[in-house]
Amino acid sequence: MSPDFELLAAVARGVLDLSDVPRPAALRLPYPASTQLAFDRVVLTCLKQDRPAPLSVPDLLSRCRDLLTTWPLALPPGVLTDDARLIDRGSAEPTRTCAELASYGRLGRLEQGAARVIADLADACGAPERFASCRDFLIAHPVILNPDSSKLMRPATIRTWRLVRELYEPVPENFSTGRTVSTCTECLLFAKPTEGAGAWCEGGCKKRPRGLEKAEEPKHPIALPRALRLFLTLPARTELALREKLANWSELVPTGTGSLRLVHEDGTGRAVRVLDREQPALAAFRASELAALEDSPLDVVMPDAVVDRPGYRKAFGHNLPDGALVRLRSVSEFTALYQNDRPGRTRA
Repeated sequence: MSPDFELLAAVARGVLDLSDVPRPAALRLPYPASTQLAFDRVVLTCLKQDRPAPLSVPDLLSRCRDLLTTWPLALPPGVLTDDARLIDRGSAEPTRTCAELASYGRLGRLEQGAARVIADLADACGAPERFASCRDFLIAHPVILNPDSSKLMRPATIRTWRLVRELYEPVPENFSTGRTVSTCTECLLFAKPTEGAGAWCEGGCKKRPRGLEKAEEPKHPIALPRALRLFLTLPARTELALREKLANWSELVPTGTGSLRLVHEDGTGRAVRVLDREQPALAAFRASELAALEDSPLDVVMPDAVVDRPGYRKAFGHNLPDGALVRLRSVSEFTALYQNDRPGRTRA
């Protein structure tokens, strides 16, 4: 990938590291090392190209709200969508594109960190059934607005809670509006009201028929780290849809690496990875990395609404390295394909 694309990924990592600093100290010196280094590199690039450089880190953050197509960077054509930004204009929160860029390449660490946590959890659980229960708990509870120890310590959940409770941390201050913390009723991730009647959702949900779930003066709310929220619980919506549609024919079994194994009726199986990504090129890069770890072609399944976006499938395929054994399917395509081709089925 081009040096300018690597630079953009470095800026994304700097944005996320700075957003993790407790406020109101977020814009006080010293900045996180990754943020300062990204700023220095952007200034140097602008000076080399005789373009106006950001005057400070806050100025760079302001520019991160602009479309990335307006940045003075030589990016490969089609590698990012035209609406990509690093910081959302309405909420001032890092975008999903920012998180995906921060996970790119050998220096990427957000998604990779989530994979390590899940692998460690699998080791701590020992039994596959216990790991599946713990993973399902995390999927269902990315944010716990009012932790109730009497519920969490019940016989049905106490063993799971003891294994996962250290993964939770206090809710970041930037997700508290006054004394209110809100979550999206669709993806269960953080949400924030914005100007007008709209709302920003961490998972990018556009339609929320049930609105936001708000907790007024919540009692010590806790949440999973950003990496797990975006790279475990967010794509889990698609995983749950797959489980429901394939329940009569197969089982989706999670592995310690965070991938899934679709086990057929006759005991055979195939490797599956469920993704939910804004950027098709970055999804293709990651899918090719994951496919290299498998001994058979990897089925990458995404929500119908994602795969059906104009140009998404084409951009995904265009950015797959030559020889990558990756098959992109929507949920509908994958379930229809499997139900038609499942072992033992006789074609008409």
